[in-house]
Amino acid sequence: MTAQRVFGAAPFNVPGEFIGIDFSPDSRHLWAVLSTGTKTHVVSFDVASGKAVEQRAVDDGIRCVIALDGDEVLVGGWGVVRRISAKGKAVWTLKGEQSLRLVGASADRSLFVTVEDTTAQVRGVKRNTVLYTLDETDGDLHGIAFSGDGALLATGSSKGVVRLFNARTGEAQAKRKSTKVLALAFSPSGEHLLVGHGNGKVELWEVPTLKPVKRFVGRHTFDAGGDAGCRWVGFSADGTRAYSLGNEGRVRTWGVPNGGRGPVIEVPARHLQGAVMALSPDGRWLASGSTSGALSVWSTADGAPRTGDAAPSPIQGLALTAGAVVAASNSAYVSWDRDSGARTELEGRFSPSDVKGLSSGMLVRLDHDSIFVEASLSATSREAFELASYTSGPLAISRDETRLAAPAQERVQLWELKRSRLQSELVHKERVRACAFGPDDAWLVTADNALHLWRLGASPEAVWSFELGEYVYVQGLAVSPRGWIAVSVADGDRDDAGSWLLLVDPRSGGTMRRLERHDAVLGQVFYAGDAHVVVADSLGRLLQVEATDPAKARWLEPDPEDAQPSSLVKDVRPIARRGDTVAYVGPDGGVVVETLKDGPLDAGTPFLLAAAPASTGGKKTRAKRAVASPPAGLFEKRLEGARFLFGGRFREAKPAFREGLLKELGGAVAARPDATVTHLVMGEGAAASVVSGLKDKGATFEVLSEQQFMELLLPTTAEALAMLRNEVKGGEARWNSWRKRYMDAHGERFPVPLQGGRCRDSGWARTCSWCWTSPRPASREWTSRRRTSSTPSSVARTCTRRTSPMPPADGPSSPARSFVAPASLGRGWGEPGLTARTCGTWTLRAVRCMAWTSGARTCVARGCLATRRTPSTTRRRAGPRATRRSPGWGFTVRGWAPSWPKAGSFGL
Repeated sequence: MTAQRVFGAAPFNVPGEFIGIDFSPDSRHLWAVLSTGTKTHVVSFDVASGKAVEQRAVDDGIRCVIALDGDEVLVGGWGVVRRISAKGKAVWTLKGEQSLRLVGASADRSLFVTVEDTTAQVRGVKRNTVLYTLDETDGDLHGIAFSGDGALLATGSSKGVVRLFNARTGEAQAKRKSTKVLALAFSPSGEHLLVGHGNGKVELWEVPTLKPVKRFVGRHTFDAGGDAGCRWVGFSADGTRAYSLGNEGRVRTWGVPNGGRGPVIEVPARHLQGAVMALSPDGRWLASGSTSGALSVWSTADGAPRTGDAAPSPIQGLALTAGAVVAASNSAYVSWDRDSGARTELEGRFSPSDVKGLSSGMLVRLDHDSIFVEASLSATSREAFELASYTSGPLAISRDETRLAAPAQERVQLWELKRSRLQSELVHKERVRACAFGPDDAWLVTADNALHLWRLGASPEAVWSFELGEYVYVQGLAVSPRGWIAVSVADGDRDDAGSWLLLVDPRSGGTMRRLERHDAVLGQVFYAGDAHVVVADSLGRLLQVEATDPAKARWLEPDPEDAQPSSLVKDVRPIARRGDTVAYVGPDGGVVVETLKDGPLDAGTPFLLAAAPASTGGKKTRAKRAVASPPAGLFEKRLEGARFLFGGRFREAKPAFREGLLKELGGAVAARPDATVTHLVMGEGAAASVVSGLKDKGATFEVLSEQQFMELLLPTTAEALAMLRNEVKGGEARWNSWRKRYMDAHGERFPVPLQGGRCRDSGWARTCSWCWTSPRPASREWTSRRRTSSTPSSVARTCTRRTSPMPPADGPSSPARSFVAPASLGRGWGEPGLTARTCGTWTLRAVRCMAWTSGARTCVARGCLATRRTPSTTRRRAGPRATRRSPGWGFTVRGWAPSWPKAGSFGL
């Protein structure tokens, strides 16, 4: 590999979130509290070079650091304060209630202050001894400051009361009432006190009288108007300048004592959420942190920054095109020109995010649940389509770049990129972490707590599943040109950085090789040819595996024995590849672009895993068999050989209900206890002696509650869809028979999630569950949830299974008879507020349900919970995605319980 370039590298940066900073007493080091999500460290940066020189692990929840002499630190969090030696050992520990926090220290670092609600305690740093206690009677304490000579202590409260004390004895010296106080600082001479208020005002008061200096008038305001609270204040080393940070994101400079305005420093947007500030004791440097991304350091002499534009952090996705490298993070997308290094930044809306590059140079960008296909990062790009949910893993692009696979929680959605059309959905039991296409895009492998391989076609078919374990997380997934599968897996407990790489045979799902790694967490993975596997790890490296023979694969760089992880961040790091160029996240959080040549290709035939050929016969014979033979895994004899014994009283599983369904599923009801019983269903009042009696008769059985028994009888999603689509013999009749039995027992509550979308922000799913296709609107405004400026008077749809056009938007005078999309219930069908919907007919935003009768105010379909809303202009969803919807027909949902689809209704 040959290093080409690092984009977004910056001093004072390691991946993670900076939540507390302080300069050492000699101003040579900048200490920072760094949270990585799984651990917390304190990191020391050399001020001269900006490089991280030391790190120490501390307790989770630490939020504050105060640098002491001799490379010692004082750290504090909610309910704990600890002094840590230069060797990383705890000298002493103070624990208290959750509200206990560390708020400040004297200039000579001999005293520190803790606050617990309205009570402050001044303690000695050396032995943690309490010198005195201060009780504030007027509000909570927000501001604490020591004078430079350590003689005075000032406190400020939420009710605007500022008090002055003798710092050695705690004796009260002066008091002044003002507005809410957030920050305090003494001038180096001790003659003035700088006060930052919650209303944005910055005042200079004389000491010890606490009288305001009238000439000094400072204030922080937002550009759009309104007060911006002052969060931090400080003085230059010579006391001639004062600094203050406001909520508008600017550090302002004020002349002392006249209040003249000086240079203004713009704080980067990444620091604006609770920015923390520090001023070096020698007065030369000003630093800002908070949230993810590099620290910012400026010279106080001229306001010049020491740091450049760092890469966003944490990086969740990477993309390479011929001219650019693009990184996606929680809050922003950043693109660098690969030749000039010119940077373009686009603000993100919601996490998660991801980005992929196509060979054409186009970008496929994910923003929460919205997919954009664009030539470059642009705030004006239109949404191509919307996923059923926010993603739970990285996107996958097919090898021919025509399809996208998106892990959307407990399902994987397959979309056609060019037409923005949903092709199919693959339902899983657990949250999907990753997916990858096989050779020729003939199959797809997905990963939740198991690996699943699906044969792709008109209707995706599950081939095999392989369990990975209950407390493991799939970090990366890749398929070689021939079809070998590589999956990186991490243990749920990240403390030991335990992770491993599995090489899997796609033909059987069997593991050919397991390669463990103990010095880092393995991240995303790709194949360089068939013989080399490349993995990005949490230390910012690219690890390689020689896999010419997958069964004998080995690390090219040995895993050190008894290795201790030294990486600060244990989050997964993404990887991107284009030709012989690869991009990954380096150890300092920058994006590294290198040249990496492919290894050799396997000469064997690609594993396409085609289905077994159908038996010979005419077209009519094949068509008949396709309907009569149920798809693999259906339930016709799912309980064959099972014998059920019932004990006690049952509210829902009454004899007429259970006997009919058990017979259809191949099971039987035992008349009396005997050795052939395989399931014992216990109702209310069942005698415990039944269990022991069955055991005495030699029966091996499973004990079920009534609820568990009812769930056992439910068809799976695949089974229900097969009946609704009439893919099993008598599917329609069987569905309606099963539906009637369950409705008699359960009522209208629908217990089975079927394929399709869900109600989102008053916009209804646009996918037909009957034919797995999306409607093609007559107006472009229909394709984006944020563009609904017009309502076409007539919209023609064509279903691949039912070619009848859809009724016009105004609705027919009687229920629609063309086709139906049965029960498009998305993920979380039993959760209030998530999946309320109309009946199974096409339901689109700004269009009436096709089951309306003319002039009706409610849907005629039984159990449909929609009520027609008259045309109005509605404001949807406040915040970054706020949009205004034009007048049109819509729905108001009366409840959350979804309704039953009935086969044969409305044209099914």
